[in-house]
Amino acid sequence: MGIERELQAIFNGAYENDERLSKVPLKNGVSSESGEGSSSETSEEMAEVYEERVLNQSNEDESDASFLNLLRRRLEENLQPQTKLERRSSSPACIFRLPPSLVAINDSARKPEIVSIGPFYRGEEHLLAFEEHKCLYLHNFLRTRRDLFGKDPSFYLDRMRSLEKRTRECYSDTIIMSSDDFVQMMLLDGCFVIELLVRFLPGGFSNDLNDPIFTRPWLIPTLLKDLIKLENQLPAFVIESLYGDDISLLALKVFNETTFSKICQMNISMANRQKANHLLEFLYFSLVPSEKVINIQGLEGYRASNHSMPSVTELRSARVKVKPRNGYSFLYIKFRNRVLQIPTITINDFTATLLINSVALEQCRDFHYKYFTDYVSFMNGLIKQPRDVAFLCSAGIISRFSLDDLYVANLFNNLGKNVAFNVGSCYLFKQFREVEAYYNGYWATMMRTYFRSPWSFISVFSAFIIIVFTMIQTIVAVLSYQKQFG
Repeated sequence: MGIERELQAIFNGAYENDERLSKVPLKNGVSSESGEGSSSETSEEMAEVYEERVLNQSNEDESDASFLNLLRRRLEENLQPQTKLERRSSSPACIFRLPPSLVAINDSARKPEIVSIGPFYRGEEHLLAFEEHKCLYLHNFLRTRRDLFGKDPSFYLDRMRSLEKRTRECYSDTIIMSSDDFVQMMLLDGCFVIELLVRFLPGGFSNDLNDPIFTRPWLIPTLLKDLIKLENQLPAFVIESLYGDDISLLALKVFNETTFSKICQMNISMANRQKANHLLEFLYFSLVPSEKVINIQGLEGYRASNHSMPSVTELRSARVKVKPRNGYSFLYIKFRNRVLQIPTITINDFTATLLINSVALEQCRDFHYKYFTDYVSFMNGLIKQPRDVAFLCSAGIISRFSLDDLYVANLFNNLGKNVAFNVGSCYLFKQFREVEAYYNGYWATMMRTYFRSPWSFISVFSAFIIIVFTMIQTIVAVLSYQKQFG
């Protein structure tokens, strides 16, 4: 109960003297009280409160300063390497460590670079500098909630404490932390994520000249990338209990407007129909197909041949056309009439992080379809070397904003060879089968054997002309002989 008394005392003092916040009535006179997970605490109301604030908060009062000093002192005491981890034997976990086969692919896609969320990386030295920003966002969140709904910090502490056992069970490792420290982490990290997302809203206080994050916009891409790492998650029900169920929609809108609009398309309505366990799963369900794209029944008997998936270079030699498919998630791939259509995707640091962590999520969870695993396996077959990437770039499949060809090739090759993949249960089963069947067919074999290059075509054409002229000469000779000797 120590942390609860300290926070309550600080906030009681802070609110008695805080004149910068004005009480903002709720719409239609609705009471400020709201139950757990209430959707009445909407983002529009949050934006109204932020708009009422004075943007320049340079003259912090003594109560605010004492609040931040207390939090810093507690963090210095508690953020020591005490979050020892032990492997669970069995649990309903949804937040995992990356499988060992994926760890070495890209270490920056696994570990947070500037902010820790959850217990796995709590207290690591290179992340401690950001804890002060989290404390400031926690303060702003609790102050706003008290103004909107009359909720004291103890209300949210009690709510976190009631979810502690359920939250611990969400992690694949046993977290060795005291109850007070774990509850403090839940509240601090949950409020930080909410406050960060809300500040992206119009009127969401992101223009505050004293904001430690939005005044340094180069932090935003790295920060958003940290929020989608599998090992750096907080259960969704923790965040929803602090904000409401519409936090998932807010998160998807923020990511769609800041990152995905330049990378690929999201299906926000699809994500809302799924019960995601954390922020990474929110994004995952917004990208997977919204309809049943294959029918597994009757396909189990299919077995891939000994030939690997032909590369882009090999498909071109068989006269297969590769074209971009616009208007779909990058997971929608189509092959028909010698035309392979693949949606455009940008491969940058954010996309690489998303691919690696989504594949890791599928390897750890028992999903019916493993869309990202199947996608990277398909792309791994198409890309054997950097020149395959170069052709996909020229065809508009991989956008010009992507990283270099060697990086993209290594990313798909390393992912493809380090995941468990079964083509028989793959959502791209039909595409695998039809591409392979066409490539190994008579016409494609003849095309890549005799018409691989313009020179081979010229040689075949010359040979054909010689044969034709020889036949004509023979026919003329025979006709002349018959005419002469009647």
